[in-house]
Amino acid sequence: MDNKILVHKHLIVRAEAKNPPMDEAILTEWFKKFINDIGMKVMLGPYVKYSHMIGNRGITGAAIIETSHIVMHVWDEPDPALLQFDVYSCGEFDPETICEKIKKDFNTTKIEYKFLDREHDLKELHTLTYTDPIVKNYENKEIEKKNNALLKSRKEVEINGSGTHGYRIKEGIHKGTVLGHITREKSVLEN
Repeated sequence: MDNKILVHKHLIVRAEAKNPPMDEAILTEWFKKFINDIGMKVMLGPYVKYSHMIGNRGITGAAIIETSHIVMHVWDEPDPALLQFDVYSCGEFDPETICEKIKKDFNTTKIEYKFLDREHDLKELHTLTYTDPIVKNYENKEIEKKNNALLKSRKEVEINGSGTHGYRIKEGIHKGTVLGHITREKSVLEN
């Protein structure tokens, strides 16, 4: 039997943040305001704790809301920090609004999300990947630099140059050497 009141929506967010939450009191207040802003009601929490374990440093926050839960995990050792965020609710909410808030509050350079309907199966409702144009431009320039370096390091040959039948090496210790074309005997099947 379908319950028309409950909607079973699940938002899963992965973001790279330049200004991640790192303070327990600040993230606790952020959770309270966030839950209120999306029209939900806190039942328990929020509970927030910072992990000082090397390789797993970062903050985790969780709250039980009237309609399910909200959880955030942040690893702040990498730059940008990795932020994983999860909202599961039986009430309606807008994933775009949530992602915009995360982008604004934590200065994300990249944000991806999947929005699922979990009523009867894991039907994907919407997926988004956003990369900050400045970061994207930097990544493209790095790729271009690598490609240019590869092109400059290649050894060149002249194809059928100077009336030769083959390739003339243009650089290196074998410069000027003419290499002939590879010929092969016909196989028995080709005869």
